[in-house]
Amino acid sequence: MNKRLITLALCLTFSVNAIAGDLYRSVVTYVPNGDKQAELERLLAIETPSEQQYLTSIALQKPGIFERQLTRAREILKTSGEAGQVESRLRTEGFFSQEVQKVLKEFFEGIHPEDAMTGSRVMEFLMFLNVQVGHWNYLFAEPQALDDFSALECGLEKAPTELLGPVEHQYLMQVAHPNMQLSLWRFDPLEALTYPVATLVETTIDHYRFVDRFGNEFGSLSRDDLTMQKPDGAQLHCRKVDSAIMRAYQDHRREMILSEKQL
Repeated sequence: MNKRLITLALCLTFSVNAIAGDLYRSVVTYVPNGDKQAELERLLAIETPSEQQYLTSIALQKPGIFERQLTRAREILKTSGEAGQVESRLRTEGFFSQEVQKVLKEFFEGIHPEDAMTGSRVMEFLMFLNVQVGHWNYLFAEPQALDDFSALECGLEKAPTELLGPVEHQYLMQVAHPNMQLSLWRFDPLEALTYPVATLVETTIDHYRFVDRFGNEFGSLSRDDLTMQKPDGAQLHCRKVDSAIMRAYQDHRREMILSEKQL
């Protein structure tokens, strides 16, 4: 990808703005299969998982079964009854501790009582369960207002140029209103989706610290030289990219996929 191609893609974006704006839609709860498998393998490697970790592994392995578990748990909470009886029935459905049962109640109180337990709702619950301090809640608030703040492209050896680095380390940084919360988003051109991979949980003079949707450390981004320290010890070197250029490049990737399908 050279500068000329990026410029052409950017011009295309602005000239057919209505079309380009429809190339991607944002889905907060979308998780690519590879990311699901990586998280599942991490959880299964834990010798003594917590209840939250165990429930997350079940949800990732058997989402349909977990949807039914959540549906039955909601019915139990709807019918109310004596506290001890409700807690006992929730334990029968696989939600054992008072802490997890409290999370269940708070989660269901925050959604419409007639909403179906879909795969998207399961992922929303997992985000609620694993990041209980509420770092992700703003993305589910109504009305939700997000604006592009900047974009980052990162690489292991050095910061890439002209968007030639690995696509898994190309991020759109968005800012929420009115709380000014920052989040990092990736593009999936095959599915025509953007989805969040990390949200800001700590800001210091030196760095930004991000966690992912399962509550894991995502990385610490230096505010000085834009290096990102990953929890596995790897260090990414990043540079800022204009968000419009990043979107134009991702639109180009999507257009290439669409054109190949038409051949």
